[in-house]
Amino acid sequence: MIPEGHVIKNEIRDEINKVEEKHDIKLSTIQKILLSINAPISTILDVLYGTVNLFMLDQHLEKSPKTSKIINIQKGDEILYRESIVHKRGKPLVHVTSVVPTARCSEKTLEDLFSEKMTTGKILDTHNHETLRRITKISVEAPNEILMDLFKTDEDMLTREYIMIHKGEVIIWTKEAYPLSYFMI
Repeated sequence: MIPEGHVIKNEIRDEINKVEEKHDIKLSTIQKILLSINAPISTILDVLYGTVNLFMLDQHLEKSPKTSKIINIQKGDEILYRESIVHKRGKPLVHVTSVVPTARCSEKTLEDLFSEKMTTGKILDTHNHETLRRITKISVEAPNEILMDLFKTDEDMLTREYIMIHKGEVIIWTKEAYPLSYFMI
């Protein structure tokens, strides 16, 4: 018989448990995996549902409207704002918003971002950018008008936010959202 040993600390599991307790819900195993994985969510969706597609809702350069400590940018820094939907045959699966500080990207990376053909994670993989993903927030939120229109529901959204770090600098902040009733299998 193996001795009991020590409990493995897992902050993400703890955050998921807090969300379940706070909102009196029980998340499915798939939802927990999607919230906790340190890989592109599109990869998991592709494995579960077959080929998924990326559709860009909005992508533009802008000056950051505010300072962000989590991304380490100042108000006025140039950022690439990306808003997309991962879908299967037109059915939205996940809404994704990303902010990319352009000063931290190579010209080729920016070119690929503007091509709108790949997720930010796939682009980083293509350019062999070793990154660390750090989940910064897991929550349940009321949907905004965009999410209500896309998903055709006013139910609460399950969300996760994370940052991608390359060579000690945050190069992407991302927020993913989908209705609480999704992925209950």
